[in-house]
Amino acid sequence: MSTITATATRVGVYLIEDQEYYRSPLGDAEVVADEHAHFADGTWSAYLLMTVVECPHCGQLYTTDSLGGVVVDTTTLVDSVVWADDPSLGRTADDDYLTGQIRELIQAEQDSPTPPAVWVPLNPPAQLVR
Repeated sequence: MSTITATATRVGVYLIEDQEYYRSPLGDAEVVADEHAHFADGTWSAYLLMTVVECPHCGQLYTTDSLGGVVVDTTTLVDSVVWADDPSLGRTADDDYLTGQIRELIQAEQDSPTPPAVWVPLNPPAQLVR
């Protein structure tokens, strides 16, 4: 896999809690019970990862893709965008699952950019608005 590089349109991944995942537990009952125990003690969370692009003309954020139900260790990255040029995305021997998922979504958008005509405006929390 190639290294993530900056493009003319800035690409990143916006992380939010996946509330739908908590409401509709599907799958093996033992796995669901284990997940819910981790959710209850705060060690795991379910996230929705949204691929975002920043319009190079106006700075507005748009979403182009999403991946829901990503259950990982709870992170402080919730409600923020991890941009392609973030140094934390550099490959290391101890990459975690979340970092890998973020890197793959960014790489997919960079390899096959979504046409601007199908971008969906992202309405992020106030801290992301310039």
